[in-house]
Amino acid sequence: MQKIFSKSEELLEMVRKSREFTDQLMKENERLRLRNVQLEKDLLDLRQNVQVANLDALHKENTSLRDKIGLLEKRFSAVEQENQDFANKYLEITQQNESLTNLYVASYQLHCTLDPQEVMDIVKEILINLVGAEDFAIFLLDKKTGELTPVSGEGVFPKLASREFRWDEGVLERVITSGDSSYHDGEAVPDGRPLACVPLKIKQDVVGAVAIFKLFVQKAGFAPMDREILNLLARQAATAIVSSRLYADAERKLKTIEGFIELLRPR
Repeated sequence: MQKIFSKSEELLEMVRKSREFTDQLMKENERLRLRNVQLEKDLLDLRQNVQVANLDALHKENTSLRDKIGLLEKRFSAVEQENQDFANKYLEITQQNESLTNLYVASYQLHCTLDPQEVMDIVKEILINLVGAEDFAIFLLDKKTGELTPVSGEGVFPKLASREFRWDEGVLERVITSGDSSYHDGEAVPDGRPLACVPLKIKQDVVGAVAIFKLFVQKAGFAPMDREILNLLARQAATAIVSSRLYADAERKLKTIEGFIELLRPR
């Protein structure tokens, strides 16, 4: 009987320990479950923080890239503008060189002939093709009488020669007297006033003038290069015109003398 009771006590003790162990397991399981939930929450928070950090980093990087792109666009625009300026400058210089080359060729032609009419034709060609003059006249000064005579031109020239065209001759007289060119820079030109009047000079001696009354439609006005061409032309044309006229006079006088001598020869 004592043995049975002892066995029962042992069994009860085993059951009690088993319950305690079970309770401990359940508590530990609950603790682990709570810990797992906490870890999952921490992991979720960490992921969210990482995403926010990544978004902030991406936003900063995106802002930095936009700033760099904006800077590059500004530099590109500046370089593009510089290229356009260089292209325009190159075109302008090319046109100037072409005009100067044409003027050099024309000037060479001026001094290659002593025929007065050919000289006048070359001067007119320069005024038309290089300056863009449509209506103009070339005047020569008679040193003895002080009279200015229109000797060649285009457009308005016939009316000038016949005195049908009334214009402001005071401009021409001032240019002849001062030896300085005159340009009208206004948008509207008063009736009878030339757009430009340039003296024909040999050194400081004024021998005539060129008066331009109208430019071709495509010409808005006189560019600096046009004025330079007119100044160069005025010097070259003056020498060529005077030389050709002196030669023509000398040749005419020579022929007169030769004819007179021929008459004096005994027959």
